[in-house]
Amino acid sequence: MVQESLIEGIVRSFRKNAGWATVIIGLSVVFSVFLNRYIPTVYQSESLLRVMTTETGRDVSVAASMQGILSQKQIIAQIAEKSGLSETEIKREDIISLIDHGPGLVMLTVRHENPVLLKELGNAIINVLSEHFLGYNSEVQEFEIKALKKKLSHLETSLGDVKQEIARATTVTSSNVDDSTLVLENLMHQLEEKIDLNGRRLQTTPKEVFYYQEEETPEYRKLNGQLRVERNELAELFKNYKEKHPRVIACQNRIRELESNLKKSRTRIQKSKSNSEFVAISAEIDSDREKLTQIKSELEKQALYKAGTTGNVEFSAETLALRIKTLEELHRKTLMELEETQIAQTTSAGRINVLKKDARPPQAVGFTSLQRDGMALASGVLLAIFLLYSPAPIRAELVSVSGNILAGAVGQANHPALLAEPVEIIMELPSLLSERLALPCPSSEDNCESIFDDRLIALNDPDSTRLKPFKSLVSNLQISISESQTRIVLVGSSRTGAGRTTLLANTAILLAQTGYSVLMIDANFRNPELHRLFDLTNERGLSEALRGTDPRMLIKETSVERLSLLSAGIAPANPAESLGSQEMIELLANLKRKVEIVLIDTPALLEYPEAGILAGHTGAMVFLHRDGEPEDDLHASRKLLNNVRAKVFGYVKI
Repeated sequence: MVQESLIEGIVRSFRKNAGWATVIIGLSVVFSVFLNRYIPTVYQSESLLRVMTTETGRDVSVAASMQGILSQKQIIAQIAEKSGLSETEIKREDIISLIDHGPGLVMLTVRHENPVLLKELGNAIINVLSEHFLGYNSEVQEFEIKALKKKLSHLETSLGDVKQEIARATTVTSSNVDDSTLVLENLMHQLEEKIDLNGRRLQTTPKEVFYYQEEETPEYRKLNGQLRVERNELAELFKNYKEKHPRVIACQNRIRELESNLKKSRTRIQKSKSNSEFVAISAEIDSDREKLTQIKSELEKQALYKAGTTGNVEFSAETLALRIKTLEELHRKTLMELEETQIAQTTSAGRINVLKKDARPPQAVGFTSLQRDGMALASGVLLAIFLLYSPAPIRAELVSVSGNILAGAVGQANHPALLAEPVEIIMELPSLLSERLALPCPSSEDNCESIFDDRLIALNDPDSTRLKPFKSLVSNLQISISESQTRIVLVGSSRTGAGRTTLLANTAILLAQTGYSVLMIDANFRNPELHRLFDLTNERGLSEALRGTDPRMLIKETSVERLSLLSAGIAPANPAESLGSQEMIELLANLKRKVEIVLIDTPALLEYPEAGILAGHTGAMVFLHRDGEPEDDLHASRKLLNNVRAKVFGYVKI
């Protein structure tokens, strides 16, 4: 006996299917090339930036401020010019990422398909941020200084007017302090300062912001409708079929294809919209300007009213002194604030330092192109092995040559004994043995003292020359099973008494002794015999398994290692209906996963319908032909097997 190893089986399979293996591996490599072309590998580089800014004390995200600057069109154009990339590439939302990494720290991440351009792109972004972000930051002090100087000038003018009024005054008269005028003046100063500050914020805030939005195309809605139809159909199929049924598998494949196409049909487009912050600041400035106009108008009315009605009334020295004191206090505070702002501007206008930058080459996000090619090649080889290699090892002995082959090799005129048999011509089947098989007889005197049943010659006399034809038959069956990938074999004959049970039992013993795990199934509810040959009981068996009992509780182990039996059990009322049921198909599929070979014994083909029904379910059949059997029976058997489309390995003459 020769047993093939896994490596030898793979090599044999590749030699036999070299063309298909090459096609599968080639397709996997082509797919990898296509993936690298249209979905290239993305590389990224990171830089840690230290931003020295005077915008301390404000709860503002530095990274968000920088991101707002980078969203402006003129900034994108400058980056594109310095880095050599197009503006479309830079506008992609995943190419530039800015994240706050601590107080005054920002992590800059740059991604691109070309690792060579990452360095240029990162440097361009840092340069542009240094020019624009820090320039805007420095303008904070400029606007504040401008507003403070304007306020200081206004206060000095007011002080001068009051002092001139005191100098002109000749008498001190008492009058009521005009509190409303002071309130309006203070409010006017506050509004002017607020308008200046909001004007600075407005210049640093972009008018538009960019964002990405997914849109459903007409093709997406069409595919989505088809996907719902296919899922409903799959639900209906599960009511009538199991998950391994071809129709169920085909429907599942269509659903996976539709889901894949559905993902590709969604479109992402870049859109822009008005910046809500910019709109709010503009509205606030307009509102403050209207209020300022109203206050100035009110002050003018009060001045005209005082000139017309109280022109002769002079402020008392006490009232004028109070106004001077108030204006001087405001002047002092404004002057101190102006000096602090000027000092801050001259000492720390702001700068960007690169604290940490990747010294290594840019790292790939995911797998590199080389890794993709290697994985595709390995996947192609594994797929080819999975699809082409037979998982069942080949066990073979020296195979005897049938009479047909010898008849073709030697002239029939000189060897009349090698002429084709009638069964071979009528059934159109090859012979699995070159000689007539002599089955052991229960009444033989040679086996009167045997331990096992007289018909089990493989156990009673393993060295007997009578066992040689059985071994040749087993060798031929091994080759047929390996080539056809069939592991369920039916033993049948035209009429009762051909010796099916004896042949099956001895063949099963030899296969088990060869190393296979073998299960015998007695499907002959009319006259079950297999349990008697192996001295086992038949109170429960195949009939109970078809009614839902776990077959593992019904299978009985024989005295032969790796050989077990599922007896017939209590015969059902309608054996043909039970053996042709869906439960029988599922039972065979389940048992095939537990053992390597399943041998089934059945009634005669022409006497009962069970054998014909099972012949259509099982993988193949071994046909027993008894010498002297009428040709009419052979014709009828051939017609029956053709009608059920049964596969027959060959015939054995007994």
